[in-house]
Amino acid sequence: MSRAIGACAAIAGLMLSLPPAHADKPLAVEARLGQAVMKAGETQRNFLRVAVGGCEREKTNRTPVNVAFVIDRSGSMQGSRIAQAREAAIMAVKRLDPDDIAAVVIFDNHVETLVPARKVTDQALFADRIRQVGPRGSTAIYGGVMQGAGEVRTFKDNRRLNRVVLLSDGLANVGPRSVAEFETLGRGLLAEGISVSTIGLGLGYNEDLMLKLARASDGNHAFAGDAAALIPIFNREFNDVLASCAQMVSIDVELQPGVRLVRALSRDGSIDGQHATFRMNQVYQATEHYVLLEIEIDKQVATAGTDGDKSSGKDLGRVRVAYTAPHDGSQHTLDADIRGSFSESRAAVSASRDLRVLEAAIEQTTRERTREAIALRDQGKVEQAQALFRQNLAEITAYTAGMAKPSERMQQLTSEYGAIANAPAALAPAAWGRQRKMLRQLDATQAGSSVRY
Repeated sequence: MSRAIGACAAIAGLMLSLPPAHADKPLAVEARLGQAVMKAGETQRNFLRVAVGGCEREKTNRTPVNVAFVIDRSGSMQGSRIAQAREAAIMAVKRLDPDDIAAVVIFDNHVETLVPARKVTDQALFADRIRQVGPRGSTAIYGGVMQGAGEVRTFKDNRRLNRVVLLSDGLANVGPRSVAEFETLGRGLLAEGISVSTIGLGLGYNEDLMLKLARASDGNHAFAGDAAALIPIFNREFNDVLASCAQMVSIDVELQPGVRLVRALSRDGSIDGQHATFRMNQVYQATEHYVLLEIEIDKQVATAGTDGDKSSGKDLGRVRVAYTAPHDGSQHTLDADIRGSFSESRAAVSASRDLRVLEAAIEQTTRERTREAIALRDQGKVEQAQALFRQNLAEITAYTAGMAKPSERMQQLTSEYGAIANAPAALAPAAWGRQRKMLRQLDATQAGSSVRY
């Protein structure tokens, strides 16, 4: 990873974008290389950032919603937890319109559909049923998600945003309970066009399981440290839900001979030599969604042209984005070229750095290192884990050094990794449990973010 960042530090900048989005084509796509001008005559690596931009739409013309609320009612949810969960779900229902569809599923060791999927023409009915939910029993998360997805399937439509919202505070202890099983479930639902957003409450839930389910299905994940955080989290989730502008999005990257895909850093996908495919269930309004790839260019391709002239750069590949417009279910495609130049001039190479791509590469590689650190910490290798956190902080600090004003995201990461790197190595179990959940949330798609990966 450090080599990749080192390569990117010597790398950055091409942007090829389509014209601004229009009502009938609510997306735009761009392909940017970490370094638009590369060293001639050398085999080298670069970063490719493919971004899909969300549309702007009138609030009165939003995508209808088809959502199932799946709520944990196990014994651990007693007291303020179940009370706040009820109020958060009721608040979310109140944000829906009569043309939206919703269902409510509750689970302990058994799964029950409290309100079958139906149009939200009677918000009071939903509120009355939700207020009857009380805690009892064990935690059948898998069954709850499956039943919630079944309710979504009842009225599943590409012209709607199809979503399951899961809230749980406990460990899956009834039915399937491994992280791998939940990841497989998430991938299967994504293939159907259904996302699962997960909200973990308190310190008792399995953050790895909840995160994998959300990421595999292209949903959001949030950690609620206490019950009072639930309503703001639900609000952010429904700000997203009510602002979708494209469905069933696929991103296909096809590279020319002599250019190879090394790995994907930001999102799981299918990578095979010169071709990669990624899937997103939805793109949100006024939000940029990106995938970040590391690529390798053979020295036979890296022949100098006009010094640093991006407009006459070489054809390195092409990106195609396909999606469904939710307002009418129509299919659309967008294309962008991937082009880069090669020069023997160090000045031309250095001047072409694209800081936006570099920042994405730093963020994603620090996330990879954080996953390694968590695994080490789980094994009791505390000092090795802390060394990786300190490496994250040093890398971000070195990147932002000399900048008059680092980006808001880099400032946020500096603060987060600084607090972790400087924390006592020997944390109490409860303190590590909280920190671990916060670290896993760093690896999640965040509801309400203006940039997603």
